Amino acid sequence: MLILLVKGAMATLVLGVAGIAGGTALGVVLAALSFTRPWPLRSAYRLYVFLARGTPVLVLALLVFYGLAAMSIAVGPYVAGSIVLVIYASAFFAEVFRGGVLAIPAAQVESARSLGLPPLAFFRKIIAPIAFRYALPPYVNVCVMIIKASSVLSIISVWELTLAAREIIERTLDVFTVLGTAAALYFLMCFAVDRLGRRTERDLMRRGFMPERA
Repeated sequence: MLILLVKGAMATLVLGVAGIAGGTALGVVLAALSFTRPWPLRSAYRLYVFLARGTPVLVLALLVFYGLAAMSIAVGPYVAGSIVLVIYASAFFAEVFRGGVLAIPAAQVESARSLGLPPLAFFRKIIAPIAFRYALPPYVNVCVMIIKASSVLSIISVWELTLAAREIIERTLDVFTVLGTAAALYFLMCFAVDRLGRRTERDLMRRGFMPERA
């Protein structure tokens, strides 16, 4: 029983990492769109975020899995599940990154502009590092949320921790032990992500790169 649950937890972790990595990359692009001048791009950003955040992960999983199949795009459940997590995570990450940029004091931005850096260098060397410091705590919270959201992917036959637990329960009828162990594994994964985020935050504070918590 424990071996199957651990294998399911590993699959959950891989899916979570894929969703976080892809969602982070797409979230950066989306956050950049929110600050562009053309209003159609800003409107597309708001629409994407509204739809992705407002759609339950369960519904999104069914839409992606069966929608791709209806368009004759053959993808397995794991690929479809990763796409679902990337779409869902990117909407939250985009808002986190946008909030990090907006949290930068205006005086600090103006002082940085006085350096006369090109736009790309200005963003890469000034805006992005400062925004990251402000965005780190909510970013970690979203990472934890994505790992837990992966449990919904069992609805499209992704064999992860939740589906592994269900299969074991069907064989053994030992509901409390199996679900208790699965819950403990979810807790360990989320706790590890939270500790890693807090450790990074403390390291930045010690180096003076991040303000102390109130």
